[in-house]
Amino acid sequence: MIFWVIATLLTIAALASVVIPILKGSESAFSSLDYDREIYLARIAEIDADVAIGRMSEEAAAAAKAEEGRKLIASSNSQQSSTSINGGISTKAILLLVVLAIPATAVLMYLDSGRPGFQDMAIASRPDRDPAGQSISQLLERAEARLASHPDDLRGWAVVAPVYLRMGRVEDAIIAYRNASRLDPENNQFKVSLAEAMVVGAQGIVTEDARKIFSEVAAEVPGDAQSRFYLAIATSQEGNLEEAAKAWESLIGDSPENAPWLPAAKAQYAAVQKKRGIEVALENSDDSETQTPGPTREDIEAASALSTDERQEMIRNMVSGLADRLKENPDDIEGWRRLIRSYTVLGDTDKAREAITNARTNFASNTEFLSELENIENSLPAAGETVQ
Repeated sequence: MIFWVIATLLTIAALASVVIPILKGSESAFSSLDYDREIYLARIAEIDADVAIGRMSEEAAAAAKAEEGRKLIASSNSQQSSTSINGGISTKAILLLVVLAIPATAVLMYLDSGRPGFQDMAIASRPDRDPAGQSISQLLERAEARLASHPDDLRGWAVVAPVYLRMGRVEDAIIAYRNASRLDPENNQFKVSLAEAMVVGAQGIVTEDARKIFSEVAAEVPGDAQSRFYLAIATSQEGNLEEAAKAWESLIGDSPENAPWLPAAKAQYAAVQKKRGIEVALENSDDSETQTPGPTREDIEAASALSTDERQEMIRNMVSGLADRLKENPDDIEGWRRLIRSYTVLGDTDKAREAITNARTNFASNTEFLSELENIENSLPAAGETVQ
């Protein structure tokens, strides 16, 4: 409402600045005519005075009065003509159109391009204030605007850091985690996340700066699995395979059976041992006192944390190790199940069928297992095809 009051007053002021001079122009015309009349009367009186004192003859006085009269008539005609032009019907019509057109045009333009119902807000906050209706980019822009003016907003840095990482803006994520760590230096999770972002930025290489952070956290919290995981990777990357194997064995031994990092840790351990010339395959069997060597299906799928080439190499090495062990110990029924399942996951149908054939030979008298093998074989693609 205040807006419209102000707009109306401004419109009236603008119109007045145009109308008043026009109206004053008509009044000044009549004032000028009265002035000319007063001059005429004064000149006539002056001529009469000259005649009275003998300065001017009667004939000259008559001629002078006639000339003054002619001037007055000419001036009067000129002023009346000007008055007619300034105050005529056409001028009034134009003035009326101007008075109506200016505010009408202004209102129409504002209603078309303005926002009469919008509350006073800062320009930076004018996007829809409902977060549910905004994209991640819009929300991130708002958060960035907030952080630009409030660089000590811990919660803001903690929120945008993982978003940056998911969006592939690794350098921004590192900056965000640095600020979060600066504002909350006792928070070890911020430190670990910062170091992890550094590893991502270095294409999987645990840099010296990242290793220092992981070491610091591991010293403060000896049981922190995340820092131990990356320190083991760093040791492997340095070529210290024996120490790396010990680090992985220690982490695996201290981890709960359902730990999300355990499959990847086992995969890394197997890869390190493979480089040392030692074939190792681990499994988590709850119903047997002796662990059957070989990867579980979960182990294979969890290896997605590695690159495609590393993952394929690691899985095939583990499966190959399991196949070799089954040649030495063919009576391990659970091992055959895992081997067949592993080949199936890898999409190697031919080797899966070969493993089924070998398992049948070793368990020819186990009708239940033979039936299970038949069902598995029937579910496989035709020979030469791969599992999609």
